[in-house]
Amino acid sequence: MVKQVLSNAIILEGEELDVTRGYLVISDGVVEKISEGSPPGGATNLKHGFILPPFVNAHTHVIDSIAKELYIGKTQPEVVGPSGKKFEALSSRPIKDIVAATRATLQDMLHTGTLAHCDFREGGATGVSLLKQLSLTAMKSIILGRPSNFREFPRVLDRADGVGLPSLDAFGPDELKEIAQQTHHANKLLAVHVAETKAAQKTSVEQIGAGEVERALELNPSFVVHATHAVAQDFSLLRKKGVPVVFCPRANNLLSVGSPPIHLALAARTGFCFGTDNAMVCQPNMFEELSFAWACLRGSIASAGSDEARELLRAATVEPIKLFDLPWGPIAKGERATFMVLARGDNLLNLSDVYAGLINRARSDNIRAIYANGEII
Repeated sequence: MVKQVLSNAIILEGEELDVTRGYLVISDGVVEKISEGSPPGGATNLKHGFILPPFVNAHTHVIDSIAKELYIGKTQPEVVGPSGKKFEALSSRPIKDIVAATRATLQDMLHTGTLAHCDFREGGATGVSLLKQLSLTAMKSIILGRPSNFREFPRVLDRADGVGLPSLDAFGPDELKEIAQQTHHANKLLAVHVAETKAAQKTSVEQIGAGEVERALELNPSFVVHATHAVAQDFSLLRKKGVPVVFCPRANNLLSVGSPPIHLALAARTGFCFGTDNAMVCQPNMFEELSFAWACLRGSIASAGSDEARELLRAATVEPIKLFDLPWGPIAKGERATFMVLARGDNLLNLSDVYAGLINRARSDNIRAIYANGEII
C-alpha cells in the first residue's frame, strides 16, 4: 500500500469547496482521509499551501492557436464569422505549423492547472480526428465536432464526443432537430453558441419572436455557450431545464461583444462554468479567466463577496465534473486523489478570504504540483 500525507494545508473539500485546515492522506491513488489539525506521523509540509480541484476549461478552440492576435482591429463577425479571418488562417497555414501551435497550447493549459477541456472543433470529421491525435495523455480532451454540412453530420457524430453548433442558423430548422435527436440517441453532448452578440439576439427576437436561449432549449442541449446578451428570463428558463451555461468573459470583451451577465446566472441559481474560447484571442489560462470574471462580477454588483467568489471557483473546478463525466470527483474521502497544490507565495499571503483571494490573485507560478490518481504529473 502506497501512502502519502500532505499536511499544514488549506483543503477545498467536497462539492461546495468547504475549507478544511489540516491534512490529507492518499492511499493507493485514493483520498483516504481529510482531517483538521496535524497528522500523527511524518508528512509533506505544504506550509499553508492550498489543495483544490484541477481546472476544467469548458469551452475552447485550441486549433486557433495558429492565429494569435489576428482579431485586433476587427469586429467579432470579421474574426469568427462564417467567412472570418480565423477560417482563412486555418485553411492557409501548413498543417505542421497548426500541429506545433496546438501542442504548445495544450501543454500550456496543463501547466496552468487544467486537466480537462471541451473543444468546439471545426473542420468536420477530419478536424475531430486531428485534435484526437494531438490530445495529451495527462489531460482529458472532450471534442465536440462541427459538421461542415448536414451530410457530414453522421461521420462527425461517430468520431466526436458530441456536436458543438456555431449558431442556431448554421442549419435549417428540420436539420437542427435531426442533429439534436441523433446526438441524444447516441448519448453524446450537444452544445450551441447563443446570444453571443447583441445583433444575433435582437435579430432572433425580431424575426422569430424568441431569443436565442429560448430557441436553443427546444433542442434540449447539454449546455449553451456565451449567453452574453441573455436576459433574466433566459437564465430562469435555463435553470428550470437544468441546462448550464458556459461563460467566456475575456474572449467576449476582447472581441468587443460585451461582458457576460454572471450576476443574472447567480440570481437565478443557474448552473454555469467557464471557458476561455478562442486561443487566437486569449491564452487558455483559467487563473486569468477567473480573475477577469471576478472583476466583471464586481463591476455588476458591488455586494459580491465570499459566497459569489466561491461559486466562481466552483464553476471552474467541480461544476463541470458531472457535465463532462470526468474520471475524478471533488476532493473527498473515497474519491480519486486528483487535485492541484498551490504554494502560498508572496501573492497569496495575508488573504482575508480564501475564495476571493484565490480567484483574484492565484497564478500558475503558485502551482507546486498537480496530482492525478495520487501521482504527480
